[in-house]
Amino acid sequence: MPKKGRIASTSTLLVLLGMLVASCTNNSPNTQQLLYHYQTPANKGGTVLMSDWQFPDSTNPLFNTSVVGVELSNALWGSPYVNTPDGKLLPDQLAQIPTTANGDISADGSTVIMKLNPKLKWSDGQPITAADYVYWWKVNQDPATAAASTSGYDQIASATARDAHTVVLKYKELFAPFLYYLPLAAPSHIWSKIPDNQLQTTQSVNLAPTVTSGPYIVKEYASGQSFTLVPNKYYTSTSLHAPHLSKLIFKGYLSKDALIAGYQGGETDHAEDFTLGDLQKLNGLPGLQISPAAGYEHLDFNMSRPIFQDINVRKAIWQAIDRCGMIQGLLHEQCSQLLVNTVEPGLPDTNNAIKVLPFDVNAAKNDLKASGWNCSHNPCTKAGKPFPTLNLVTTSGNSLRIDTAQIIQQDLAKVGIPVNLNGQQFPAGIFFGDYASSGTLASGNYDLALYAYVLTLDSDGNLYTAYHSSQIPTEKDPSGTNYQHLQDPKLDNLLQQGRATLDQQQRSTIYKNIQSYMIQQVYQVPLYERANITLTDASVGNYFPNPTAIGNQWNIGEWWHKAAQ
Repeated sequence: MPKKGRIASTSTLLVLLGMLVASCTNNSPNTQQLLYHYQTPANKGGTVLMSDWQFPDSTNPLFNTSVVGVELSNALWGSPYVNTPDGKLLPDQLAQIPTTANGDISADGSTVIMKLNPKLKWSDGQPITAADYVYWWKVNQDPATAAASTSGYDQIASATARDAHTVVLKYKELFAPFLYYLPLAAPSHIWSKIPDNQLQTTQSVNLAPTVTSGPYIVKEYASGQSFTLVPNKYYTSTSLHAPHLSKLIFKGYLSKDALIAGYQGGETDHAEDFTLGDLQKLNGLPGLQISPAAGYEHLDFNMSRPIFQDINVRKAIWQAIDRCGMIQGLLHEQCSQLLVNTVEPGLPDTNNAIKVLPFDVNAAKNDLKASGWNCSHNPCTKAGKPFPTLNLVTTSGNSLRIDTAQIIQQDLAKVGIPVNLNGQQFPAGIFFGDYASSGTLASGNYDLALYAYVLTLDSDGNLYTAYHSSQIPTEKDPSGTNYQHLQDPKLDNLLQQGRATLDQQQRSTIYKNIQSYMIQQVYQVPLYERANITLTDASVGNYFPNPTAIGNQWNIGEWWHKAAQ
């Protein structure tokens, strides 16, 4: 599930990178370093084609919930700042990153000043002003808008324009992770003519915007097929460079196999959204790039289901799943290289000292027995009634994920827990859709869910929105992303402490305690780490893969075509 991405620990990611390189010696992939060194293009012009095996439902950061949407939103929309692959924060639309040293953060943290680059303009030539950021925040907070997320932004008590290039944010209370929830700019001179409740259904806002702030604008849009983008002549960034390409084309494919074939046939220069399970098909292809990803695959419980209120049932499911066998059988890697034992792996706050339950079928059966289940026959029974069949949902079109689900189904069957996979695979747009659109996860229409988290630099962005009870999706809060419907006062308190603590060492301790507590309570079964795998032609310059949810297109305006004439 896409998150507001920042950066994972470089040292940890390089360990993963080394492992991935060793596993792919036969195809000699290009393993990009996690460093950003802009190269001045040797020429201008040319076209770069990029592709995915999915097509976005939204390219607008206000509404987008998919990885493929991020790929295009980076081309169309600017942001206050960006993070480089090696963890540096670069001002994009801001003139400088707010700090206490430069006076943009008050001593008590209650006031934050956003100083804008005064040269910013929308793609129609109108100036981007502080009022556009204030407008975006107000639209985001309007329930009628049905924004993808309001968490974090709801901690802002007021947003005002001190002048055309200065936004003043006042917070309701101390809010330590404010930097990761700075408002974006929306073209108020266009959007304000549209009712908030119609923005998401307006194509010129949500999918093929007519006015943008990023390095590119939409020239042509073919529904479900392609976007043709051309440079935004008014684009300005404090740190990034103006585009050199004549065109940037995005083409969607119907499957991974079709995407791979398209790349082999020269139909696209950059293809992504692959997994380690795809490497057999990708081995030997020119331009194969493998780099770390700050993310992991996991199995979630729908905690609103009575069956999961018993920790012994959750423990039984954890211990019944052969996670190492899964990694070795599906990913063909050593278990120690990819096994995940926490809800926030590979980050500065990762708790590596967590003790986890082992794979133990007998222990799993004993846990079920402690819950009153008789597992001497299959399925288990209690008071003469069989263990309820659990619907395990996941995304469609991902063979590795479907294979993982099948292994989980087989492992749980061995302890007497039946799992249904039939008809439980959904397109990403439906799977991650919000409550108002009856999204699979948001509506709680599942028992077990298999998907991935792509992580952010700040632990609050990874943990609060996913696990705090206030983030449970409801009719009143359709954008909530506590898909597990988890309600735990102790966990809520710990998450709130993390938001209210400025000292970084103390915050780190809090988040390590949260990870330990969640694993002790078996609120999730983490499975294996992910990798960032792309096919990128050597003609694409200034491509620097990014491990976080900001995506590989974080600097897409700087891409250039080395063979352009």
